[in-house]
Amino acid sequence: MGLSLLYVLKPQKDRALCSASHILLAMGTTPNMVTAAGLLMSVTAGLLAASGHLYAGISFFIIGACLDAVDGSFARACGLSSEFGRYFDSMCDRLSELVFITGTVAGGVPSSAFTVIVGSLFLLASRIYNHRKGLNSDAAMFGRPERLALLIAGLLSPAPYNTALFLVAGFLCLVSSTQAMASCIAAGKLKEKAAR
Repeated sequence: MGLSLLYVLKPQKDRALCSASHILLAMGTTPNMVTAAGLLMSVTAGLLAASGHLYAGISFFIIGACLDAVDGSFARACGLSSEFGRYFDSMCDRLSELVFITGTVAGGVPSSAFTVIVGSLFLLASRIYNHRKGLNSDAAMFGRPERLALLIAGLLSPAPYNTALFLVAGFLCLVSSTQAMASCIAAGKLKEKAAR
């Protein structure tokens, strides 16, 4: 079973962003401020897409996604990781996608794009459940980088390919949710055996 690029490349990303993280900290910036800035970029992206400027909206959304790639590395590099930051980041990720996709649909993209949001919410729910059980969800093969790549590919594709890409993204989120829950159940059974 493969892992999402989100997990495979995390150590390399953290190392690459270590120096930049310390510069941001010295400037008085916090990881949560970076997360909020990413959400602001996505809100701007949604407004641009809703007003008919899809390509500009995609550009701003990509900037927001890049900021989202920085906040976690920043927190880990500077010892600023927290439960609040983790949940704030996850909620902002989903809000970013929701406001952007809502904007694209208002601007004329098929409403099937909302399938990506539904799949994303299922994946979030499974990860929250695993986290509360003290387990991680690294077993998921389909994370945010892959989801956003399919979303953007769909936005740039003509009908009916756009709808097909949105549906594939939503379906793969459901597959990853199932993987995450299955890994949690398997880990729970191992704990029970070890306790006997």
